[in-house]
Formats: sequence, C-alpha cells, structure tokens
Amino acid sequence: MGTSTGPKREKPRKPYEKPTATRLTSEEAKLKLVDHASRGDQGAKEILEMMFPEEAKKLSTGKKKPA
Repeated sequence: MGTSTGPKREKPRKPYEKPTATRLTSEEAKLKLVDHASRGDQGAKEILEMMFPEEAKKLSTGKKKPA
C-alpha cells in the first residue's frame, strides 16, 4: 500500500578514473619524512638518519624527557 517490498535500487557505478600521483618538492618530502619519524615510524627514522643526519640529530635532541 505505501511501502515497496521489491528489491532495493542499486546506485549506478561511477566511471573509472585514472589514479593520479602527486609530485612533492624535495622540501615537502623531507618534512613528511621528519613527521613520520617524529611519530615513531622506525623505517622513517632510519631513512632520515641516512639522508639527513642533521635532521635526525635535531629530532633526537628535541624529545621531551619524562618528568
């Protein structure tokens, strides 16, 4: 009477969109690496130590010591 008991309507599928890649500048990539390392990502810390030892040193000395 006012309700439909038939099958639900399916939404039409979205057309395929080719994935896009974002190209970062070297400075943006460095900032992302520092961010991941500061959040505890061990792999990021290792790469940071190899590529930017001065940044790795800043990161390790910038940690707050527990009270």
